[in-house]
Amino acid sequence: MLERFKTILVTTDFSDLGDHAIAHAFRMAADHGSSVVLCHVIETVVTPAPLYAQYYPADLITPEIRERAEEDATKALLERVPSDATLKSVAHTVRLAHGVPGREIVAAAEAVNADLIVISTHGRTGIKHWLLGSTAEQVIRHAHCAVLVVR
Repeated sequence: MLERFKTILVTTDFSDLGDHAIAHAFRMAADHGSSVVLCHVIETVVTPAPLYAQYYPADLITPEIRERAEEDATKALLERVPSDATLKSVAHTVRLAHGVPGREIVAAAEAVNADLIVISTHGRTGIKHWLLGSTAEQVIRHAHCAVLVVR
């Protein structure tokens, strides 16, 4: 029997490739009678030297900067809701997180009890990919639910 997805978490980094996953998530949600959680992770700042790159804790960011980033990200997520009448009517919410994207996407999916995560495959290349791995790979390895990777 085909699994019915109740909650679909879709993530984007606001790139064209990242946004491509949103349409897939909304189409699947419309077909399954599901709700969509639009998720964006506001990455922490990385030190410039890649050999000892460290993530600064989010609490070093001023409250004003954090609030502005969250407002801008929420607005950007809502602007990406498909305009097609069928897809626009899909129930959806926004969820923001701060930190390392792969880790935060998995945590967000667990927090909303997602049945499916939809993510695009792209992102880091070269030495950053080698040192840190891709976000999609991290999500696939650690997710508690099904993951759909969109090319």
